[in-house]
Amino acid sequence: MKFITKTLLGILGLISTQVMADDGNQFDYVGLSLQQSSYRDLDFSPTIKPNDLTPLSYHESLSGSGFRGFIGHQFNQYLSLEAGVGSYGKADFKVTQEDTGTDGKPVYKTVFNGGFKTTAGDLRVVGTYPLSDSLFLKADLGALIWSNELTTLDGTVAQPETPKISDNGVSLLTGLGVGYGFNNKVAVALDFERTKIANIQTQNLNLSLIVRF
Repeated sequence: MKFITKTLLGILGLISTQVMADDGNQFDYVGLSLQQSSYRDLDFSPTIKPNDLTPLSYHESLSGSGFRGFIGHQFNQYLSLEAGVGSYGKADFKVTQEDTGTDGKPVYKTVFNGGFKTTAGDLRVVGTYPLSDSLFLKADLGALIWSNELTTLDGTVAQPETPKISDNGVSLLTGLGVGYGFNNKVAVALDFERTKIANIQTQNLNLSLIVRF
């Protein structure tokens, strides 16, 4: 956290210097992102091997769709400061039991389920580099303030249980992307971001609509 604080303060100092040197191209903006989140090393069943649950069936998804809303201020053509809130895509699991319906067709009853859910706010410095009048590169560096709930499949095969763990923290957030401005009011951007949530490596692919005002 100290590293994050020092880094952000240093970049904010750089922003101030740039603003005094070049106060043109300043404007405020808002945006909305659709994001696809994926998670590495996320283990929903740390004490139970899914194959041992037979005849029950275990299913899991380690990615999900979320969203983020944000506001920002562009200081010049190279630097902006941005704040956002959002919900990360949910990863989840379920354990199902197959039964036979009244029509003779199989039906599946969920016996256990859980997931990895996160809401977050962030403050980030965004660097932009114009390639043309419309196309630009961008890089993000910031702090992610997150609140997470993790429900796992724990216990034993004979007596499974689904404990829930709530956690919160602050993590470093980095990202790279490319953007395209349709005009001087509306742009879109595609970004790849990385961070850690509850010690789980988290990656986001974001598609954003940005409106200047």
